[in-house]
This record gives sequence, C-alpha cells and structure tokens, in this order.
Amino acid sequence: MEKVKEFFQNAMEFFREVKIELLKVTFPTRQETLGSTLVVLALTTIVAIYLGFSDWALAKFMRVLLQV
Repeated sequence: MEKVKEFFQNAMEFFREVKIELLKVTFPTRQETLGSTLVVLALTTIVAIYLGFSDWALAKFMRVLLQV
C-alpha cells in the first residue's frame, strides 16, 4: 500500500512540475509564424527547383553519354 501511495505522490509532483514548466512556454506571434512559414516555403521552392534542374541536366548528360 505504501508503494501505491508513493507512486501517486511522485505522479502528483511530476504534474506540478509540468504545470510550472508549461507556464514558462512562450508561443510565437501570428506574424512570427507567418514569417517562418514563408521562409520555409521559399527555401523549399528553391531547393525543389535546384534538384529538378540538376536531375534534368544529369539525365540529359547521361542520354548524350550513352547515346540512347
């Protein structure tokens, strides 16, 4: 019975500490989120264009090299 009581005390202490830590969390503003999203979309587009061009160029090179 003592182990069960100790378990619940430890669980309660854990949840108290979780609550304290969650109060310290700061979430980004709408503007910050929008800015970060736009940066990710722009970089994704740039990388996709680069990889697409590289794939096209290498495929063309291989066709010329193998004379298909």
